[in-house]
Amino acid sequence: MIRKRRRPTPAVIDACCLIDLLVSGHLEVILRSTGHTWHLPDAVRAEIQFIRQHDPVRPGSFVSAQVDLSPHLNTGLLTACQRADTHEQDLFVQYAARFRSDGEAMCLAIAQSRGWSVATDDRKAIRVAQQVGLAVVSCPELIKAWADATRPGAATIVQVLSDIQTLAQFRPNSTMLQSAWWFKQLSSP
Repeated sequence: MIRKRRRPTPAVIDACCLIDLLVSGHLEVILRSTGHTWHLPDAVRAEIQFIRQHDPVRPGSFVSAQVDLSPHLNTGLLTACQRADTHEQDLFVQYAARFRSDGEAMCLAIAQSRGWSVATDDRKAIRVAQQVGLAVVSCPELIKAWADATRPGAATIVQVLSDIQTLAQFRPNSTMLQSAWWFKQLSSP
């Protein structure tokens, strides 16, 4: 029996989720294993200037590293996008009044207008997106999809989760899908 390969679905990714994946050190393989084509709104790109990294000279310390997303745009891993019409502009203005981040507002406006999914870890953005019927994926879901698809090994999974928690300072709340899986990985011997 021949299985039809599922067509990738478009998704926009916001800054908090993209930062989580950047600090993991496995951005490309994680995003490629999710079943989405990834779109990066201009406002999100503008928000991501620096990430924290482990200091190679002083273990236990951190350094700030400038982010260059152009390699990921050049390879097609991420596709730049912006508001395309007055409907998306109007949605953006509505969302911008509710959020302190233009990136979240633009993600929601584009996703709602185009029927795309949205990747975010922001509780308010998740709630608002779900209220308007958008499909939402969060960092824990993306990491779990990557782990299931690539089987990287327990030590690698723990390192990725630890780096996200330490460097991006993200810990999933208990209401997020796959949060129980996340914490179970970290507590496994």
